[in-house]
Amino acid sequence: MSAYSKTNSEYKVKKLPFFRRMAIDGFDTLPQGHNMMALVELDVTNAHRVLLQQKELGKQVSLFAFMIKCVAKMLSEYPNFNATRVGRKIVEYNDVDINFPIELDTPQGKFPRQISIRRASEKTVEEIYQEISNARERHRTSGIASSEDAMAIRFMKKLFLLPKWVRSRVLKFVANSPTRIKQMTGTTFVTSVSSFSNLPGYAVPYMAGSRAVSFALGSVIEKPAFINQAIVARKLLHMTVIFNHDIVDGAPAARFVSRLQELVDSADNIIQPTQE
Repeated sequence: MSAYSKTNSEYKVKKLPFFRRMAIDGFDTLPQGHNMMALVELDVTNAHRVLLQQKELGKQVSLFAFMIKCVAKMLSEYPNFNATRVGRKIVEYNDVDINFPIELDTPQGKFPRQISIRRASEKTVEEIYQEISNARERHRTSGIASSEDAMAIRFMKKLFLLPKWVRSRVLKFVANSPTRIKQMTGTTFVTSVSSFSNLPGYAVPYMAGSRAVSFALGSVIEKPAFINQAIVARKLLHMTVIFNHDIVDGAPAARFVSRLQELVDSADNIIQPTQE
């Protein structure tokens, strides 16, 4: 069936793809938190060096997998950030399950599909990289990227048989359950545009919902920095950290970001855990 419902000489009218409709319904349902954002530049020079060394040794690693590991380790150290608000209660999760989108080819074009790295704080950078690769291969052979992806597709196909007001009520019911939130979308969210653009700048995604913290990775660029009485080139990652002010205050958020840079600086120990 054609994706176009109307065409003339001036414009085309396209049917809204299924995955886009899924996203819109999800965004409409998310509770509005009171967010504050930190736009930070993380020095990933050392991490980049260690990652290159590991690749030369035949290891399968990437900067994105490394950052997922760093975020996971942070949330294990700061369990009050690995949390969600449900009404008047704050739920802190024991496991760190990181949810993120990966762009994949579908019959309706390229779309982001969700996967989750379960207990990410307990996994190595190489294991995280492998799970992402497995999700891409699984989608190539079956059309399903992950168990979360399959669950969402089955769930939304059934919901789309119902009127919009009924779908909204069902989705709000799901969003008010800590167990269902964790099962379907993990305990925190990370998105990245760093592999799609070399332009300097931050990604500031639409971010609602009840999570304590979410992350957006922007581009990596080289900038001059003054270190040890000398001006040197450093690789800096633009990163947006979105805190839910209903759960997190400014001072703890600042300490969280400072500790994140310390972890990124200690790339040798993060990427090569056997040396710890």
